[in-house]
Amino acid sequence: MYRFLGGRSIPAYGLCIAVGCCAGILVGYYLVKRNHLSTDDFLLSAVYTAAGGFVGAKLLYLWVSRESIQWDRFFELEYLKMIMYGGFVFYGGLAGGLLGLWCAGKIHRIFVQDYIYICIPVIPLIHGFGRIGCGLAGCCYGIPYDGIFAVEYTHSVAAPLNTPLFPVQYLEACLNFVIFLVLLFLVIKRGSNIQNFYLYLILYCVMRFGLEFLRYDKTERGFWNGFSTSQWISIIIFTLISVLMIAHKKIQGIRE
Repeated sequence: MYRFLGGRSIPAYGLCIAVGCCAGILVGYYLVKRNHLSTDDFLLSAVYTAAGGFVGAKLLYLWVSRESIQWDRFFELEYLKMIMYGGFVFYGGLAGGLLGLWCAGKIHRIFVQDYIYICIPVIPLIHGFGRIGCGLAGCCYGIPYDGIFAVEYTHSVAAPLNTPLFPVQYLEACLNFVIFLVLLFLVIKRGSNIQNFYLYLILYCVMRFGLEFLRYDKTERGFWNGFSTSQWISIIIFTLISVLMIAHKKIQGIRE
């Protein structure tokens, strides 16, 4: 928690998400203007995407954490507040955000494909800030580790206290920012292209699959046959996108 004038406190995680969303909107606005798309449609789509992302991330969290949640207390105000405040799964947010974007296209007749292909760098940018928030709050914590850059929490409702841990949240944040820069370069270079979307999913799936081995909270989020829920989702998405990329190249080759 960060404490400001007047004694009021702001959760570190929420603050980082807010900063990330502001940065994402600015970058997205710039890319939309640069590619001569409608800024009104972009902002409208962003609202639907954010709403869908929040709901999707929370729903998947509730599913994978169903065995550890005290359902008999779910509607108690303080317990419900704790559940709603923390606990999100990124892949659920990604799916929910895409569904929200699709809804925006259907309801408001927006050609949303261009917006997702152009604004794809915004996702790892916001995600990177979110992971910094995770690091500050102590959720999504790493394995026990006492080497360089180890973090130790003395106040956290999620992470083990007074135990040196691997800073996996900050590593993922850095890697997300690298993906952001790569995608930003490609979007500026080639504009709206489905390959931008494919590349993001491939890079993130590979990164997430590897980083899961450095996390220490896998059992809380689902673990099956040696892999976490997120690793299984990474495998499925990676396989699907690889097939789509190969099919896309073959179709392009036939057309040429």
